[in-house]
Amino acid sequence: MRLVFDQLWGAFAVSDMQRAFLWAVRLLAQFAREPISRDYNVAAERTYSLREAISSNFDGVRAPADGLLFEFGPSRQQDLAWRTKFRQRQAQRRLLFLTEIALWKYRALLPGFELPHPVAAAQLAFDGELARAPEAIADRIEGRPSQVGLFEESLARLERAVVTYQRSEPQPVGADRFQSFLPCTVESKT
Repeated sequence: MRLVFDQLWGAFAVSDMQRAFLWAVRLLAQFAREPISRDYNVAAERTYSLREAISSNFDGVRAPADGLLFEFGPSRQQDLAWRTKFRQRQAQRRLLFLTEIALWKYRALLPGFELPHPVAAAQLAFDGELARAPEAIADRIEGRPSQVGLFEESLARLERAVVTYQRSEPQPVGADRFQSFLPCTVESKT
């Protein structure tokens, strides 16, 4: 096996793993800005396509990560360290991905997920800042300088917008509307 993986195998698993992870992370940043189109059919089709690509790339990290165990050479310890990092980060990115799927419903203004204008505007700003985080991660992995967004400030503005709206909305409907929204935004921060 070692002969096959070390001598005959052309590409190293760590580069395949890194490539798939980076592509998934960049797609995740793109997904955080969706929907771009106001036409629901176009937005939904694009969203499903992005979701499938992200899932495929996350799955594409697993195979090379397992194959990496069979590679030997001078960079083995470093490659195994990368493997550990990718596997740990992948679980966090999957959680972010699932949270972004829930937040997409608010951005797409699906029935039952409509937000009042001030809250929707604050959410849009938060999503833009949040999308910078995966891009910054990918840039750092590639050795490029990264621009980290200030999504904590955007989250605070979003929370203030929700609280302000809830206080101005005397019906209990105003409070119930955000029971699932704010936990999603807070979860996406982690």
